Amino acid sequence: MNHQNERNQTSDTLDGINRRQLILQKLEEQGEVSVNALAQEFSVSPMTIRRDLHLFARQGILETHYGGAHLCKDRNKIPDFPARIEKMLRYKQAIGRTAASFIKEGDTIFLDSGTTSVQITKYFPDVHATLITNSMTAILQLGTNRKLKLVVAPGTYREQIGGTLDISTVEFLRRYHVNKSFIGTMFCSTDFGMTTSEELDAELKRTLCAQSDQSFLLADHTKFTGNSLVKFTEFWDYDYIITNKELDPALQDQVRKLNPNLILC
Repeated sequence: MNHQNERNQTSDTLDGINRRQLILQKLEEQGEVSVNALAQEFSVSPMTIRRDLHLFARQGILETHYGGAHLCKDRNKIPDFPARIEKMLRYKQAIGRTAASFIKEGDTIFLDSGTTSVQITKYFPDVHATLITNSMTAILQLGTNRKLKLVVAPGTYREQIGGTLDISTVEFLRRYHVNKSFIGTMFCSTDFGMTTSEELDAELKRTLCAQSDQSFLLADHTKFTGNSLVKFTEFWDYDYIITNKELDPALQDQVRKLNPNLILC
């Protein structure tokens, strides 16, 4: 394998994600942006900027016009973390309890900041383990656990996800390989796979899944009814899919065709 090419591809991917995050920030602050000004600022071609803007347009974030783009007035808002964690709480807790039962003595673990995956912290077993996470909830819940080595991913705190997330977060997590990863999702559909609301979160989840011996997707039954903006994995990328028994039987059958290791709790 040509590791230099692999590193270059990773750098290009993260550079592109970082550029689009900054463009989105400018849109939020200014309401509109210019193609030529952005191309000059980021030292890329106007065509590259147009592709970035068209990606946001397909997501319903902005509308393009000659020479630039402006924010859509009626674009969808993502509920903040506290609001999302209350939704379907008893189902999320059951999934978290089941997922925690897979953690064994000496494990190294990735845990993302999803509202379902962080429920694991309430049922964390009495074992020695290493936990690597970007979740503020996990840090607060498990910070005093003397059996646990807690490794905190750096980055900018994002209230929307309840944890840290920027380019440095993804680059940091790429340095590790673990026994088990526990990953949440905004939506998961049998015809499109797992999706989340933005590219950087998708890249983080993709990294957690790829760099673990065993990966667990955690999603309550309401997550199987749609798609979000950015795809990050397929059902078959995981060793186990954990959801609650309220998942529609027809959907259960469809999921099992893609991954037989479906666990209902």
